[in-house]
Amino acid sequence: MLLDALLSYAHFVFAFILFGALAGEAFVLRLPPSAASLRLLVRMDMFYGLSALGVIAAGLARVFYGVRGAAFYGAEPFFWAKLAVFGAVGIISIWPTMRFLSWRRALVGDESFTPPEAEVKAMRRLVMIELHLLALVPLFAAFLARGMRFW
Repeated sequence: MLLDALLSYAHFVFAFILFGALAGEAFVLRLPPSAASLRLLVRMDMFYGLSALGVIAAGLARVFYGVRGAAFYGAEPFFWAKLAVFGAVGIISIWPTMRFLSWRRALVGDESFTPPEAEVKAMRRLVMIELHLLALVPLFAAFLARGMRFW
């Protein structure tokens, strides 16, 4: 029971870091682009990616070593809904990550580089889509914890 509680705690901590990093990205993308803000964006995206790996690792540990076990999770539609949304967010996040890294590379060559405003807006839009989709994950988790089914 203690292991299950600790795995749950780790899962939540990584999820909070993930949400915070992504919200931070959305905030920084609203600022006027500068060398400092672009470097900050890359660091935040690194925290976002590492926390996503932590969420996955802690989640898998809960599935295979937690009290409920893999059979429980495998039979729950909201578990699969959580994974689907998280996977969709992961796929969407590839594009902003690639842009942020290309901006950082451009800064190395030219410290006065600023990305085009349309590109910044497009990345902000994608980050906001990620945040809105991620808001479904705790909802699905609440439904999963209560064994709810809507279909």
